Amino acid sequence: MEPSRYCRRRGRREAATRRNHEAPSGSLRVRVYAGVDPLTGKRHYLTETIPAGRTAKCEAEKVRTRFLNEVDEKRSPRTRATLHQLLDKWLDVADIEPTTRMGYVNKLNKHVRPVLGRWR
Repeated sequence: MEPSRYCRRRGRREAATRRNHEAPSGSLRVRVYAGVDPLTGKRHYLTETIPAGRTAKCEAEKVRTRFLNEVDEKRSPRTRATLHQLLDKWLDVADIEPTTRMGYVNKLNKHVRPVLGRWR
């Protein structure tokens, strides 16, 4: 398995094999810690599986670098909460009149939650 030019040039061949988990099929799983989920308190990881192939190790290193950049720039989602859970949290802290809240709840329950409520 010859590494691509990218890996050879950058000297990342050994780093890619140490930091990524290799499955029996030869595919690589990249997993990067992204912090603690503020709603559930559980650890949050960014993961992606790279199919087996000649350039799998190099591709895995690219994905790992992208994940680390996302975490550093705080672009990764910090929660695995569903939209339903986030809407409930927002309604608890929103500073709105009771009649406005009731209207929001009715509209959310009728239009938004049935379609998007389980999305993350």
